[in-house]
Amino acid sequence: MFRFGWKPAAVAAFETLAALVGGSAAAQESRELPAVTVSGERDTRVIALDQPASTGSGLGITVREIPASIDVISQEVMRERGDRTMVEAVGRVAGMTGARVGGSHIGFSARGFIENGVTWLYNGVRIPGSSNFSSRILDTANYDRIEVLRGPAAVLNGEGGTGATINLINRSPAFAPQPVEVDYAFSSFRSHRLHLGTGGAIKDDAVAYRADFSTNHYGSNVHGERTALDRFTGSLLFKLGDALRLTLELDRMRDDVEDLYYGTPLVNGRIDRALRRVNYNNLTDNVYESDTTWLRANLEWQVAPDVVVRNHTYHYDSYRNWRDVNDFTFIAGARPTVRRSTWSDLDHDHQVIGNRLDALFKGDIGGLKNRLLVGTDINRTDFKTRRNGFPAGTEAPVDAFNPPAVPLSSGTSVFRSPARDVAINQWSVFAEDQLSLSPKLKLVGGLRHDRFGIDWIYYDQAGAPKESKDHAFTSWRAGALYDLAPGTTAYVAYATAVEPGGSLVILNRNQSQLDLTTARQLEVGIKQDLWGGHGEWAAAIYDIRKKNVFVPNPARPSERLAVGRQSSRGVELSIGLRPTRQWRLDGNVAYVDARYDEFSAGNPPVSLAGNVPRLVPKWVANLGVLYHPTESWTFGGWVRHVGRSYINDANTLDLPSYTTLDLSADYQVTRTLDVGFRIRNATDALYAETSYGPAAQVLIANPRTYEVSLRMRF
Repeated sequence: MFRFGWKPAAVAAFETLAALVGGSAAAQESRELPAVTVSGERDTRVIALDQPASTGSGLGITVREIPASIDVISQEVMRERGDRTMVEAVGRVAGMTGARVGGSHIGFSARGFIENGVTWLYNGVRIPGSSNFSSRILDTANYDRIEVLRGPAAVLNGEGGTGATINLINRSPAFAPQPVEVDYAFSSFRSHRLHLGTGGAIKDDAVAYRADFSTNHYGSNVHGERTALDRFTGSLLFKLGDALRLTLELDRMRDDVEDLYYGTPLVNGRIDRALRRVNYNNLTDNVYESDTTWLRANLEWQVAPDVVVRNHTYHYDSYRNWRDVNDFTFIAGARPTVRRSTWSDLDHDHQVIGNRLDALFKGDIGGLKNRLLVGTDINRTDFKTRRNGFPAGTEAPVDAFNPPAVPLSSGTSVFRSPARDVAINQWSVFAEDQLSLSPKLKLVGGLRHDRFGIDWIYYDQAGAPKESKDHAFTSWRAGALYDLAPGTTAYVAYATAVEPGGSLVILNRNQSQLDLTTARQLEVGIKQDLWGGHGEWAAAIYDIRKKNVFVPNPARPSERLAVGRQSSRGVELSIGLRPTRQWRLDGNVAYVDARYDEFSAGNPPVSLAGNVPRLVPKWVANLGVLYHPTESWTFGGWVRHVGRSYINDANTLDLPSYTTLDLSADYQVTRTLDVGFRIRNATDALYAETSYGPAAQVLIANPRTYEVSLRMRF
């Protein structure tokens, strides 16, 4: 069985880092790193074809040169659209739908896949074992940008992410002056949002900094629910020489929700408006919180004019805590009641430490321009959880319109105790290459080999049995790009990927030996500038096939069922237009035909082959319009349409389609002060964003809300 000692591997990585620092003295003065600058007028296009996107490639090439579908959402774009959280920002990307999903944190659907099909990165780092557990609702204020890669990304990040990869990238320090930023907003449900940020040189051409603090305290339409998001991000940039730079980063995040909304039970398969504001998770000792610290050290060494070596050392430490009741079933009658079940008491103690080292070589091969990246990544995950097994509970059905506030002990006498102790040791080697066969034709390829071993201790079973499992897999991507005309690039790409059947850190003992799901995708697309730089568009057609697919067991959601094969085929179109200085339009539309090709489960077995996977709408469309009638005024409108999706794999319950409208008006009072006004869900549409749990239970979105904001720069 595969094993490697963590301490020797870690020592080797840090010795490599020390060697890089020690070798800086030998760097020639001509090998100076490019200056880091911050522009006051950044590109606000979502389809920024000539901007590098690290989420799609480590080669330092632009979106146009990557044979994949990529969106780059800048801080300026998020501010213009009024995106307060990364869920709102990512939800405007072609084909992406998502929301907060109770104790599962955030649930996104992309290209027909959910859960492990969407991977989260934090400044390029993936949390091994389960992206879903690390994903939290975070304010957008601390981000420089959010990059979204649609399609498999295992060749870049390892297991997971067949549907999409979301990379949240913090603001960074620079020697150029950065203004002091103050942003404040007050909105419906007594909601307050504040951001303070600044940066610049501490010592000219030697040390620079960036610091951002954001706090977002908001309510919702649901009784009792209030959310607090607090975050500090700070970084220091040290110029250690003409060719060597070191960046140290601290990221502190905390969220705390009172009476977290887990959803509303359907009545005869439909939303009952009379239950819209009722919160059934109103325990007197309710807890939903997390406290997370990221530490990162990034070293970049310009070894030669065409050689760059980068080392990224990181440590993640998070504690997450729940106490709630989260499954609800409506019971009709003269006096309707609701049965509350799944009384949960648990926590996660989660740490990751790792090191990524890579080298980028730019040069020629036989007279042809070439870029080559080679590297390695090692990490260790330690995960402990205490839990109570989530008993159904003993509480009698409660009034559907006025559920009593009770402690957890009123529904169960079972409380948390040690359940799992998990360790994951992982290492990988990877390579990427871009070869220019001609000025018009480029070949791009990637190869990654991963090995990881998992050890579980199951304290919640007699004798605390141990289980182990090793995985080894190789992922690859190959693509070609051809410039049909100046500003017009067509591409074709083939990629493979793997995913775990469930979250590795919480797999039950009888499922610890599950094999990985395998996937492959074929994508054909085009990216083009329009009207001499006044517009751009991108389109893609894809076909994805997955084998050895697992889904949650409806009777026991913590377990996984092997159901066979799943496929999805679709088309995505994104466009940005700036016909005049006064008008700007951004829009996208996506269609996906996702289905289970094989699905047999139950006793006796029932075939669901041909059914649509849950929470996957066929159609998703977004359209945003900005109008600048004068230098001082800006008006905006954003329309979003999400088609019908199913709640369950049996396709017997659905979430109806919905369309929303957001409106905004901004006025520049002075060069340093802007005021704004927003109306979200202006039509007051009644709709559900997603569903939760095995019951017929949906999460209803907020009604019409209002916001007033101030923005100062000085």
